[in-house]
This record gives sequence, structure tokens and C-alpha cells, in this order.
Amino acid sequence: MLTMNALYFAPVDAKLDLARQLFRQHGARLAADPALTALLGDLERLGEKLAGQMTAMELGTLCGACAARPDGGCCSAFMANETDAVLLLINLLSGRRVERLRDDLDPECCFLGPRGCTLEPKPLFCLNYNCRAIQALPQIDSLLTAASAVLRCQTAIESLLLETIGYRHG
Repeated sequence: MLTMNALYFAPVDAKLDLARQLFRQHGARLAADPALTALLGDLERLGEKLAGQMTAMELGTLCGACAARPDGGCCSAFMANETDAVLLLINLLSGRRVERLRDDLDPECCFLGPRGCTLEPKPLFCLNYNCRAIQALPQIDSLLTAASAVLRCQTAIESLLLETIGYRHG
């Protein structure tokens, strides 16, 4: 039986194992669902728009400089816990390779690769842009609009997935 704890609050490795199990059990059926296929396509387009906005704002340079400081960086090992089994399942359904790239002793997020985050879509926290340096940029409204569109789509996909895989809250 799926529990909220297993889906959202378990250790990263347990959530990753559960996402892979759900993909094995339900992946073919989910891939054949036209509503889910359409939403995944929407999510890809919205994610590309968000990535374009991030590039236009040079967030790679800004965030990379912050991450290089001893006290900086949103992509910490602690933040890896912000992902959940449903988000990892969405990544698997989107054709992404989802794997831990670092161990628990590394100070960086286990999903952070040499060219940035390997998750697409990303956890909610990673799309908040609460950083003062980012908030001060003149294009912040465009960034937040693009991130909100991605999050709305992710939420719709999550709702559909939870219903399809048989999760019952309570």
C-alpha cells in the first residue's frame, strides 16, 4: 500500500526505488494515457520556456558563483530531500535517466550533475527563486510566471498519477 510517507518523506534512495517500482508496474499503462501524454508534452514545452528565461537572466553564472562559496548554493545535499517519488516518476515517464550522482557525504544535491540539475522537472523548492540576488533582477516577474506555469502543470500531472497508481490519501 502506498503511503504519504513513502511517496514524500522517505529517504532519497527509498523514494528513488519506489519511483522505479511504480514505473515498472504502471509505466506502459501511463505512457498509453492520452491525457498524461498531453500533460507531459505541455510540461516539456513549459520547462523549455523556463530554461530559456533562466538562460536569458544568466542564472547559471549567478547560481554557479553562489554555489562555489562555502556558505552558498541552493543545490545542497539537504535539498535532495525536497524531491519525492512522484516527481521522480514524472522524470522517468519523461524519458529522463534518474539516478543518484553523489553519496550522502557530499555537500551537494545527489541529482546535481556537471552541467546542472539532472531532474526535469525539478522539485518545488528548486523553482521558488527566493534568493535575494535573483529577486533583485529586473526580469524576476517573467521568471516567476514561467516557473508558476511549470508548477501548475506538474501539479496536474501529479494528481493524475496519484489517481492512476491507486494512491488514496488518509
